[in-house]
Parts: sequence; C-alpha cells; structure tokens
Amino acid sequence: MTNQNFTDPLKIWKEIYDTNEKFFGKMVNDSVQKEEFSSWMGTILDFNLYCKKMLNDQSKLFLDANNFPSKDDIASVASMVVNVEAKVDALEEQLDNQQSSEVDVLSLKKDVTKLKTDTKSIQTQIGEVKSTLSNIEELLKKITSEK
Repeated sequence: MTNQNFTDPLKIWKEIYDTNEKFFGKMVNDSVQKEEFSSWMGTILDFNLYCKKMLNDQSKLFLDANNFPSKDDIASVASMVVNVEAKVDALEEQLDNQQSSEVDVLSLKKDVTKLKTDTKSIQTQIGEVKSTLSNIEELLKKITSEK
C-alpha cells in the first residue's frame, strides 16, 4: 500500500489536504466564533469607515478649494435637466392641444425651441463637468500613488 501511494502523488496530496483541512478548519472555525474575533472585526470595520469618511472629507475640501463640482452639484444639474425636459414635454403637449390659435402656437414653438437650446446647453455643461471630474480623479490617483 505504501508503494501504491508513491505511484499516485495526487492521492498523497489529497490525504495531506484532508488532514490539514480538518485540523486548520476546526481551529479557524473555533477562533472565528469567539467574541474577541467579532470585536476585532468591529474595530477593523470602524477604522475603515473612519478612513473612508476622512477621504470623502478631504476630497470635498479639495474640490471646493479648486472650484470643481462635487457629485451633489452634478446631481443638482442633472435634476435641473430632467425638470427642463419635463417642461419641454409639457409644452409640446400644450402645442398639440392648442392648435386653434395660431399666435399661441407660434409663441409656444419659440418657447419650446428656446427650452431645447437651453437643454442642449445644460447637457454640454454636464459633459464638461464630467470631463473635469475625470481629470480630478486622475489627479487624485496621481496624488495618492505619489504618497
């Protein structure tokens, strides 16, 4: 039987693996179930959350100091775009419903055209904000990698 084990190295490896897994698996399982481990993991989690908060605060300070838009600013602009698009849709509906008076239709069409150009302008600004944020992320990566 010993000679057979030497001819099958995978069987030897499996026996060693099974033996080690039983021993170390029980040891790890016992230590993970202890209160000290939970306390230690809680401390690690608290530290990670603290570091994340510090990073977020420092990023916000950097963005504010350099007059770059934050995620909240971009979300606000995106919300404005959605509102403008809703108004354009409402005006288009009004145009469809008020075909009887030619004067109103012409003024509404002008308003819709103006809103569309305003929407395009806002979308252009959002694109610029996105590219600026990409540049900021690259700068932050460079700053982080230099440390």
